[in-house]
Amino acid sequence: MNRKIQKLDEAVVNRIAAGEIVVRPCAAIKELLENSLDAGACTIQIHVKQGGLKSIEIRDDGCGISKVDLPLVCERFATSKLKSFDDLYHLNTYGFRGEALASLSYAGHVKIISKIRESPCAYVCEYEDEKIRPSTSIKPCAGTNGTLIIIEDLFCNNPIRLKMMKSASEEYTRMVDCVMKMALRNTHVSFTLKRDTQLEPDIHTDGKETITILHNMKMLYGADMVKDMYETMINTDDTPYKFQCKACFTGTQYSCSSKATPISMTFILFINGRLVDCQPLKKSIQQMYAVLVNKQTSPFVYLDLIMDPTTLDVNIHPSKNEVRFLHADPVIVHIVQAIEHIIVEKSAKQTTTTTQLTFHMTPTSMTLVPPTPKDSMETETASKKISSNTANSTTAKKSIANSDPSRTVRTSSRDQKLDKHRYHNSSISIPKKSTLSSITISPLASIVFPRNVKLTSLEILRQSISDECDTDLLNIIRNFVYVGTVDGQSSLIQHDTQLYLVHTRHLSQELFYQLCIYHFGNMGTIRLEPEPPSIEELLRLETDNEEVVEYVIDILKERREMLEDYFSFVISSTDPIRLETLPILLDTYVPNLDYLPQYLLRLSKEVNWTDERECFRTFADEISKFYSYRMNIYSQADGDTEEKQHWAIEHLLYHAFKTMLVPSKHLRQAFVKLTEVQQLYKVFERC
Repeated sequence: MNRKIQKLDEAVVNRIAAGEIVVRPCAAIKELLENSLDAGACTIQIHVKQGGLKSIEIRDDGCGISKVDLPLVCERFATSKLKSFDDLYHLNTYGFRGEALASLSYAGHVKIISKIRESPCAYVCEYEDEKIRPSTSIKPCAGTNGTLIIIEDLFCNNPIRLKMMKSASEEYTRMVDCVMKMALRNTHVSFTLKRDTQLEPDIHTDGKETITILHNMKMLYGADMVKDMYETMINTDDTPYKFQCKACFTGTQYSCSSKATPISMTFILFINGRLVDCQPLKKSIQQMYAVLVNKQTSPFVYLDLIMDPTTLDVNIHPSKNEVRFLHADPVIVHIVQAIEHIIVEKSAKQTTTTTQLTFHMTPTSMTLVPPTPKDSMETETASKKISSNTANSTTAKKSIANSDPSRTVRTSSRDQKLDKHRYHNSSISIPKKSTLSSITISPLASIVFPRNVKLTSLEILRQSISDECDTDLLNIIRNFVYVGTVDGQSSLIQHDTQLYLVHTRHLSQELFYQLCIYHFGNMGTIRLEPEPPSIEELLRLETDNEEVVEYVIDILKERREMLEDYFSFVISSTDPIRLETLPILLDTYVPNLDYLPQYLLRLSKEVNWTDERECFRTFADEISKFYSYRMNIYSQADGDTEEKQHWAIEHLLYHAFKTMLVPSKHLRQAFVKLTEVQQLYKVFERC
């Protein structure tokens, strides 16, 4: 079929373009708000009906539109903000293309009443498809300084778009979100938003020069959020990509409703005063928060980024919601690292009662990974030795101190000699690729403990570890060569001719779960000294909800004996109850205690306390999440350095992965194959 190419009618072109700019009512609100702000308005009043589909009215006290400009105000590409293409690189206004009002005139019925200060009266005019509506003209009328724009019957000539609109309440919710974001930054402007026939506005800000962003944040988003809000200024004057960023963000203490999910982050970004979206930056911040906070936390992040206009491209999309800028990657990294540093630092200060505790590891920790006994006599001897160590801890500590440094245990958090913390287990051999069998048995199953706990539910959990083993990953785990640490969260390993990027925390979480299941009832203890912390005080670092605090305390009191017997989780019988010990899962390894309050709080919601097997599984799962590796803040007083922590990752964690971990199928996401020798040969052949 031969179709002749023909030029579209101008009205059709304009109607198609209008659909790209005015996607829904909240897009119309955003365009009109930006026009009011460009006009220098100090007061903006918005009134909508039926979610903006029936009518939108926006009134401001800006400079107004003169009578001579009214015929052009709704024509496409008619603007007072741009004269040449080069002006795009020096913009100091929100609008620049002159398409917003033209698009609105194609999408609905537009009426404008405006008055400039020099004019004795206001003028009214109605528009349709860019032009003044037929049979109407510009007429004088009563009015105040500024502009009133009325949009009626939005999408009346686009029935498909109208049907796609959801309920009026949902469209109004989107409008509220847009107005709140605009009002948050423009503290000098008074914003008011009402709907339908209601008398009281849903949004109202005072609009004074002295008002701060935190004040507006409290008015718009609630006082609870501001309690855990941090404010900082990020500068990079000493880098090629100069920028300034005012950042306000919540820390680890801000709790929202139970409906929150890890991805329900409120992210507000302004670049050179323009409300925009930047998915790479948002995703990076989300990933950072996912590591630092729990599921009950819905982070709030506000960024006001100021950079050289010549490095920005604002002409990406007709809606102007997206911008691109030079040096995006280093800018994003700099911002995310600055936010992460403050959150971790503040969190450490809030949990100072925890982090300043010293640790005393009982000698039973030496039995966590004992050599596999060769005969019954050896088992009996080992059992007597363990009993002797438990009964006389002083003698044991002296003998350990005089032994090989690689077999010593830490007795104080301030005595962090990582070269003495090397994990030891010479009895477990690393099978070669050819010796891997189809039936996988965890190396932990071969350990003989002084106490044999025989519970059906426990045996099922242990069997599930073997059943869910991924043999391909097991081959990698048993035969990898450690290459190096990337950033504390990930490391590089080599297997055969392949190079992998491995997420350390994911592997450590799986390892600690398996250690908890196999060392059930036989764990050593980390004693918190000099005074055990109050559980109530720890919980209040994470939540202010009295009912939740009481509920967690009641559960721990009720389950005190079981927790001590099976998990070495010792709670005092005094009032208030205190946490005396934590279990040892890996010799000389102490979890990051900044997350202890979060761990205690999660016990109330994430552990199934009614079913035996589910109780063991979910409790072990929460322990593994708490113990999973997260880098500590370096403390010169404690002798911490980045090199020491990297040393511990390689010689403590990855050695344990290699000798004990049985990887399950879901751990595939923790392995990213970067390259292999064959691919590198191909690259060099091209060169």
